[in-house]
Amino acid sequence: MIYAKCIRESQIAKSVSEFQKRQNEENHVYCIGQTTVSKNGCDILYCVPLNFIYDCLKYGRYIAIIDVDDDSLEYPYKSSYMGLQRYTSEQLVINIMDSQDEQTIDYIFNEVGDADLVHDGYVHTLPDNIQKYFRKKQENC
Repeated sequence: MIYAKCIRESQIAKSVSEFQKRQNEENHVYCIGQTTVSKNGCDILYCVPLNFIYDCLKYGRYIAIIDVDDDSLEYPYKSSYMGLQRYTSEQLVINIMDSQDEQTIDYIFNEVGDADLVHDGYVHTLPDNIQKYFRKKQENC
C-alpha cells in the first residue's frame, strides 16, 4: 500500500541544496529523494493511504508520496481515513505530484486499482476540467 500527504507549494524544495538550506523554516519542507524530519521531536508527521489523499486537499494542492513500511496489498474500504493515518518522526519523499494534473489522477486510480476505494473528498475544489476527469475515472475504472 502506498501512503501520501498533501503539502503546499511553499513547502516544496526543488533541489537537495535548497532542501538543506530551508531546514530552519517554520513549516516542514519536502524534496523528492530526501527525508523530512520532525522539527523538534515533539511534532508528528502523518500520511494517509493513497486512496484517501483527495480527502486531504485542504492541507495543500501537492501530493507527496511517502515511503512507509507497509506490506498490506489492499487499500482499506472505509468512509474516512481516521484511524488509518501513519504517524512518524521522519518521512522519505518518493515523489511529489500536482493534485490538479491528469497524470496524478491516473497514477492514483492505477495504484489503488479499485475506483470504489478512491475517495473524492475535496475534488469539488479542483478546476472544472480536472473534476470532470476525476469523475470520468471513477465511472470507468
